[in-house]
Amino acid sequence: MKQITLILSAILLLISCASQDTTSTLAPVDKEEFQEPVANTDKFQPPLIDNDLLRFAIIGDLTGGERPGVFNVGAEGIYAMKPDFIMSVGDLIEGGTEDIAQMDKEWLAFNKNLNNRDIAFYPTVGNHDISNTIMRKWYEETVGPRYYHFIYKDALFLVLDSEDFTDKFFDVLKTKRNDAIKVYKKDPRDFAYTEYAQMDQRKYGEISQAQVDYFSKVINDNKDVRWTFLFMHKPVWQDVKEQNFKQLEQALSANNYTVFNGHVHSYQYTKRLGQDYIQIATTGGEINSRLGINMDHIMWVGLKSDTPSYLNIKLNGMLDKTGQTPAGGDKLCLEAEGC
Repeated sequence: MKQITLILSAILLLISCASQDTTSTLAPVDKEEFQEPVANTDKFQPPLIDNDLLRFAIIGDLTGGERPGVFNVGAEGIYAMKPDFIMSVGDLIEGGTEDIAQMDKEWLAFNKNLNNRDIAFYPTVGNHDISNTIMRKWYEETVGPRYYHFIYKDALFLVLDSEDFTDKFFDVLKTKRNDAIKVYKKDPRDFAYTEYAQMDQRKYGEISQAQVDYFSKVINDNKDVRWTFLFMHKPVWQDVKEQNFKQLEQALSANNYTVFNGHVHSYQYTKRLGQDYIQIATTGGEINSRLGINMDHIMWVGLKSDTPSYLNIKLNGMLDKTGQTPAGGDKLCLEAEGC
């Protein structure tokens, strides 16, 4: 009987061992290692509110042969990024007319396409925006001042008028421009040989002494800003004979600043007087394949403390949440070649 009991006990012991996982080679588990994690209150705090950070977008030329729909892509992209505000380098409407109704129509179309909604927009006047004295008066009454300034988050913004001609010279320029347009319509290759195309004022523009005096005072009254941004349509600073803008450069000699211009329809970066001079290309305007870098883009500018940063964003690189180019851009030509 005792022997049978011992046999049964051995069988029960074997069954008990078989019911356990005898294949594991892991060391015994320390239960303390698997306690619930405790939040470290010194890490992963909500981001601080940064009133020092400034962000704005810049649009390039739209006209001189606007390609329908392209600007809408940039406008939708800008709105999605929610900058503090939007700047421009001019040529927002086709212009070249003395018909007030046509000017109103073109400006309303631009505003509709910009569709900035709750984002402030600050225009720069270009030669298409004020092609003659009638357009200049219309611009001042409808759009705003031709040159102005504002301060935002301790940064100074100077918006210049590079079409700051006398009424008399504006009439001369209008006549030569109209003659050149007739030549262009017959054969664009002959445009470069017209009197208008070879004028310094057509290439570089002009700013008056009154404008220089205005901005010189603004600069002098705001010497302690952390950065100054200048916007103009034509690259006045490239005219070796021009002296008025050089007065502003002298006034800014102790400041950090950046100059932006458009007009040429191609991108170019220049280091001048130790500062950045940036020529914006197009955001839907005619592409100039002969010069610089050709692209449809917007420029994104950030300012943190006293150091700005710049990023060019090509429109054909913008995709919305569905993976499509905004505003039907997949159907458009957004590359320099083939447009």
